[in-house]
Amino acid sequence: MPLSSLEQTALAALDEQGLLAAFRHVLRIPSVTGYEAAAQHWLGQHMRDLGLAVDLWTIDVPAMKKHPQFPGMEVERSQHEAVGLVGTWQREATSAPFGKRLIFNGHIDVVPVGDRANWQHDPWGAEREDDRIYGRGACDMKSGLMAALYAVKAIKDSGIPLNGSLMVQSVIGEEDGGIGTFASILRGHTGDAAIVCEPTNMNLIPAQAGALTFTVRVPGKSAHACVRLEGVSAIEKYLDIHRVLIQLEKERNSEVEHPLLRKLRLPYPLNIGRVQAGNWSSSVPEELLFEGRIGVAIGEASDDVRHQFEQTLANLAEDDPWLRNHPLEIQWSGGQFDSAEIAMDHPLVTLCQQCMLDLTSRAPAIEGAPYGSDLRLLVNLGGMPTLLFGPGDVNVAHMPDENVRVDEILLAARAYILAAIRFLV
Repeated sequence: MPLSSLEQTALAALDEQGLLAAFRHVLRIPSVTGYEAAAQHWLGQHMRDLGLAVDLWTIDVPAMKKHPQFPGMEVERSQHEAVGLVGTWQREATSAPFGKRLIFNGHIDVVPVGDRANWQHDPWGAEREDDRIYGRGACDMKSGLMAALYAVKAIKDSGIPLNGSLMVQSVIGEEDGGIGTFASILRGHTGDAAIVCEPTNMNLIPAQAGALTFTVRVPGKSAHACVRLEGVSAIEKYLDIHRVLIQLEKERNSEVEHPLLRKLRLPYPLNIGRVQAGNWSSSVPEELLFEGRIGVAIGEASDDVRHQFEQTLANLAEDDPWLRNHPLEIQWSGGQFDSAEIAMDHPLVTLCQQCMLDLTSRAPAIEGAPYGSDLRLLVNLGGMPTLLFGPGDVNVAHMPDENVRVDEILLAARAYILAAIRFLV
C-alpha cells in the first residue's frame, strides 16, 4: 500500500547517522552477561537525552529468584549490579498513559568473546568495513535495540500524533534466562503487543522452541592408572550416556508436527556444551560433570521434557550395575526457556509483514526459531502478543567476527517506524 503523508514524515525524520554512531558507541561497551551495568547506565542517559521518560532501577535479584515463575539464571550476580532500563515516549510525557502501548524489547547483554585469536576484527572495536559493522553483540542484538530506539526518536521528532505510547525495554540476562525482561514485566512495564528485535534477517518469527539447561554428575571410582580395572572410569560411563542422548535427540525430532519448525534440519537440538572430568592424568577419573541444553517443542510442557530426559538416564542406569548403585545427579541449572507462539496470521504478524512489503516490495518469510528467547516471557507471563523481528543473521551470532549490515539496521528502523505508527495511529 502507498505510504501515508504521516508515515513519510516520520521516515524522513530518521537520524541515520545518529543511529549508527550510537550503535557503534554501545557496541564498544563490553556488556557480557552479568556485566551489563555500564552499558545500561550509558543507554539510560542517552534515552533521556533523546527525550524519553526513563525508568532505570536496580533489580532485586534475590527477590526475583524467589518468584515461582523465575526463568533461571546461570551467571552469579551477587557482586555486580543488575540494572533494569525502560524508556517510554508518548504524545504528552506528563500525562497518564492512554491508547495502545507497543513495546520494543532488546537485550543489551552479549556472550563472551572467546579466543581473540579467532577474531580478525576487534570484538569491542565496532569496526566498519564496507557495509558491515563488526563486534560482539553487533547482530545479537545491539543493532536491533538501537534501531528501535531511533525509530521511536524519529516518530517523536516528526511530531505526528499517536494515540498511545511506545516503550523501549533494554534488558539484561537474556542469554542466561531472561531476568531483565522478567523484572520489567513484574515492574509493570507491559503493553498491548511487543516486538523483540532479535536477529531474524528481517523475517518474522511468531513461534519459538524452548530450551532447558542441565548439569549432570557422573560418579566413578578412582584407582591408579596401572591398575585401572580396579577403578570405574566416569569418562567411560559418560560415553554410554552420550550415545543414549544422541538417540533421544533423534527420537524427539523424528515426527515434528509444527508447520514452522518442521522445515528446519534440527528443530529441537540436544547439545552437550561442556564436559569436565578427572584430576590427574595417571588416575582413573572418579567424577565427570557435563552440561548442556535440550530443546522443548512448541506446545510441549517443559516438565514433560525434564521427565523424559531423567527417565532416559534412569533407564540406562538400571541396566548398568555401577550406575544402578551410584546414581547420576541431575540438576536443571541456568536458563529455563519455555516454548511460546502466537498465530501465524495474528494481526501483529500481518502488520509487520505489510510494513516490510511496502518498504521493500518483498514479503518477509514467516519462520520458527529453534532457540529460546524473551518472547516466551512476554507471551506466557506478560500475556502480550509478541514477534521476533530484527536485523542481523543468527548464523553469525555468538561467533568470531560477529557482524551486521548497515543497510539492514536502517531498514529495521524504518520498519519499526511504520509498525509503530500503524499500530498506534
